[in-house]
Amino acid sequence: MTLSMQTGELVTSNRVFRELVYGGHLLALGTASIAASSAILLGRSPTVILLVMAYLFSYGAYMLNRGAEVSQDSISDPRRTSFLQGRSRYLKVISASSFVIGYLLAATVSLVFFIALLLPLILAVAYTVGSKKLVRLIGARRLKDKLLVKNVVIAFGWSLIPLLVGLYYHSLPTALIAFAPFIFFRLMSNTVFFDLRDVRADNEFGVRTAPVVFGSAFSYRLMTIFDLSSAVYLSLLAVARVFPIYSLIMLTLPLYSLAYRWISQRPGADLGFLCNFVADGEYLLWGPILVLGKII
Repeated sequence: MTLSMQTGELVTSNRVFRELVYGGHLLALGTASIAASSAILLGRSPTVILLVMAYLFSYGAYMLNRGAEVSQDSISDPRRTSFLQGRSRYLKVISASSFVIGYLLAATVSLVFFIALLLPLILAVAYTVGSKKLVRLIGARRLKDKLLVKNVVIAFGWSLIPLLVGLYYHSLPTALIAFAPFIFFRLMSNTVFFDLRDVRADNEFGVRTAPVVFGSAFSYRLMTIFDLSSAVYLSLLAVARVFPIYSLIMLTLPLYSLAYRWISQRPGADLGFLCNFVADGEYLLWGPILVLGKII
């Protein structure tokens, strides 16, 4: 057994870790961290309400997806499926509750903010549940079933975060609008990496992804392109003073991605651990890294 596999088995056997990762909290906290980094770029201190809303909407979408894809997850991520098995009947209720509480909080901000937040819900439902109407538009019932559409939809949904933060603060400067494409590039790389882990399940369920259609070598090159694009984009906007110079510290994020992808290609690498903890853990770093950049 390789060091990567041993580390994955040791960490994932911990109950707290499993709740944090498989329970969807790590990803939800990562969403809150990206919201915090957006507020920092705006020159504001993130409020508790903003962070809680970011957490709830991400957590609700995660639970909705997990509740709808138990069979597929049992192949692509059996450890997560096993952990969530005891609460599987409640996942939709948990999801709905998260969205309801989130929208109640949003209603206290402004009507425009509340309405804008309906878009993430629509995307989550169209991605996970789907509709017959989508068949006429894209040739598939769910957004996730169309080649690269699932990646674009997820990346687009997350790239809305700085725009929503701007609406929350009633201020939408160029820096926040320009932050959206950076998030898009980062998420495109991340979602393709997850497709590598899910290739067996996606093959069995007929989900067309880059690794399924084009193979792993092409997928790794595609992720490198997105990582380089995010790095070049960030650098250009920092030089142009659209982003503050301290934002260049976020160039560590593409390097972080390159590092775990290199590990993933080693013999015996635990793709489940690398996806669920290392890759998704990147987003939790965004806020602290940006704060660190301001300090130094």
